[in-house]
Amino acid sequence: MKYWYVIILLGLFSCTGDVKEDIPDVSHIEVDYQVVRFEQEMLQSTVGELVEKYPAFANDFFKYVVPVYREKDYEQAYANIKSAPEFKYLIDTMEIVFDDFANINDKFKDAFKFVKYYFPEIDVPDVYTFVSGFAHQQFLFSIDSNQHGIGIGLDMFLGSEFNYGSIAPENPAFSDYLARTFNKDHIVRKSIHSLLDDYIPNPKQLRMIDQMIYNGKNLYLLNKMLPLVSDTIIMEYSKKQWDWAKENEIEMWAFFLKENLFYETNTQKINKYINPSPHSPGMPPSAPGRTANFIGWKIVDAYMRRFPETSVQKLVEMENAQELLQKSRYKPRK
Repeated sequence: MKYWYVIILLGLFSCTGDVKEDIPDVSHIEVDYQVVRFEQEMLQSTVGELVEKYPAFANDFFKYVVPVYREKDYEQAYANIKSAPEFKYLIDTMEIVFDDFANINDKFKDAFKFVKYYFPEIDVPDVYTFVSGFAHQQFLFSIDSNQHGIGIGLDMFLGSEFNYGSIAPENPAFSDYLARTFNKDHIVRKSIHSLLDDYIPNPKQLRMIDQMIYNGKNLYLLNKMLPLVSDTIIMEYSKKQWDWAKENEIEMWAFFLKENLFYETNTQKINKYINPSPHSPGMPPSAPGRTANFIGWKIVDAYMRRFPETSVQKLVEMENAQELLQKSRYKPRK
């Protein structure tokens, strides 16, 4: 397992999108996990008390998230952090926004059932919510040899009413195109994405085709794990961006061919087509970033439709992106 797969930003159900098909019945599947509201216990507890109660999470938390272990007197360092007005304000804000976590927990439960349906071997993680000081969205960690957990920094999901741009105006991590997903609707999506990203083997080559197929697998499987979630949330596009991508599928494909990008390995040339970005260079201004991932999703979907007997486990194991593309007989939609 890729322990500490961390999203460090300083470095729901909806009817919007396509109609999903072939949603399996998972009502009979039981999932065993717990939700720990760690941030609610922080103000009333010492480092030692939290470590004793939640040893695996708390030790990682105080080492990486609120790194008081760097200080000789870490209990005093922690007390100083908790007494800061900014810290208390953030905790109070999170209490208001996430006063009732039941609805989000219900969505986690549904998502975990689909995870177990498609991947019985994947361990359903416990969910720990925490305050990160606007540094971490989520991370996976090991509780013991048989159990894992996922930490979720709720201060990175406060919604559009919270002005993330004011935190560090010069930091692109808080740009509007990223901050628009910092809300409740994206918590489960980002969490399941972390699980899948940990499970799917990394591409062995750095060509854009390898990375777009890798990301396409993740999006295809996310769509399976979250069948009632909007495609716009799966792709993390706005409705306008999603509509543009759907309407310009053949133009995107033609652009990648013309620019010889499929086998490009220069990260500076392909980065914005596969990683979060406000736009895709060379395309019209309305083109969102990560357009190669959108096409990658379409390619994977085309392959699975052509070979419906292929299990999701077999899909995960397929390493040859070129072969998958050729066998998919993908044709961009006009």
